[in-house]
Amino acid sequence: MRHPIEKYNQIQAERLAKFPIEEREFWERQFRIGNAAYTYQHQFNDVAGLNNDQTTKMPENLIEWLEQHLSVKQESRSANELLKLYFEEYLEGLPNDQIREGERTRGLEEAKRSWPFRRYVLERNDFGMEEFMRMNLSIDDYAFWIDINKQ
Repeated sequence: MRHPIEKYNQIQAERLAKFPIEEREFWERQFRIGNAAYTYQHQFNDVAGLNNDQTTKMPENLIEWLEQHLSVKQESRSANELLKLYFEEYLEGLPNDQIREGERTRGLEEAKRSWPFRRYVLERNDFGMEEFMRMNLSIDDYAFWIDINKQ
């Protein structure tokens, strides 16, 4: 998968050209997987139906995205209320008290910019990373991604 920001495709192409031939396939795969993961994390506008192209326009925070993406079952809650609820759910799901307290101390404002919390919000709204990667990577790249995530 190509990077949604063209200048990074150019940078990646330049770097690939500098690798020995026997290493290029490995690094090409790393870039494709990395580009897909990056694109997944920046899908708020696409999920909300705000754009149909590959450019990424990230909202300032998750409130804007949630306001666009509220479902019928959630319509009685504001986006800000939902984000607070999701943050509490996210904290409850963290693997240990030390991590949980660290995240709680950093607070919701910091969490809005964190990849793990953004992924939680996307998945909470039925937009999972695994399905996105399956749809956007080749069969071989997807299998490789699944294998490295099991380790």
